[in-house]
Amino acid sequence: MPTGKRKGMVSFEKCPCAGRHLEKFVQPAVLSLLAEEPLHGYLLMQRLGKMPMFRNHAPDSTGVYRFLKAMEDRGLVVAAWDVSGSGPAKKQFRLTAKGRKCLETWVATLETYCDGLSHMLRTLRHALGRTAHGKRCCCK
Repeated sequence: MPTGKRKGMVSFEKCPCAGRHLEKFVQPAVLSLLAEEPLHGYLLMQRLGKMPMFRNHAPDSTGVYRFLKAMEDRGLVVAAWDVSGSGPAKKQFRLTAKGRKCLETWVATLETYCDGLSHMLRTLRHALGRTAHGKRCCCK
């Protein structure tokens, strides 16, 4: 629930309406990065942080590693130790055929959601009495 610092002031910083907590999108984001090339955890975290969806703030690394472990258990990714470089071995993750199929399903699901979100935005703008469109959801 939104809280205020001063009486009458409401902060929505930690409210889901601010879009800061998008954990459900970690999985498709990880799958999309691994579809490009195998990556170790640190580099994966850096690339997640650069995605506009996460607003230049990588998701919590503990949560990402939990997602990676769950995706590995489901056969979406495989992990192997990379000992080819200098320094300590790094666990590298690679997308499997099952992971690619999951990614294809995410695309279809998000396209459907995008259509619904576009409709929701029009409805919300109408409710606020706005006819002009500011930022648009242009998923297609």
